Amino acid sequence: FERWRAEADRALAGARVQAEAGLHNWACFAAEQAAQLGTKALLHGLGRGPWGHDLVRLGELAVTSGVELPTEVLDAMRRLGRHYIPARYPDAHPTGSAAAHYAAADSAEAIGDAERILDAVDRAWGSLR
Repeated sequence: FERWRAEADRALAGARVQAEAGLHNWACFAAEQAAQLGTKALLHGLGRGPWGHDLVRLGELAVTSGVELPTEVLDAMRRLGRHYIPARYPDAHPTGSAAAHYAAADSAEAIGDAERILDAVDRAWGSLR
């Protein structure tokens, strides 16, 4: 748990740096990675050995493993999961670069969603210890 959770914090710190630099698409991706790493930390801690990169599926796996995740956390996972591919690839959008499709409001929402997910991970882990 600890190794994965520490990397989640590093990814979130990176998201904040990228948002501050105006790299909003990359901030959204880093926020998604932070949430993914945090969720995987919890699943590894539970002995589930998660595989894959679909944040929604990882959240569902946590729930089926007995972890209670509030609706707002599951909603945050759905929003963040949308940034996994289109935030990074130049051909993910019909026109313009990935960067052209992201703004400060997007990175602020993504970072807030990642924080919400990591808080839920920490609460769940704390209740299991």
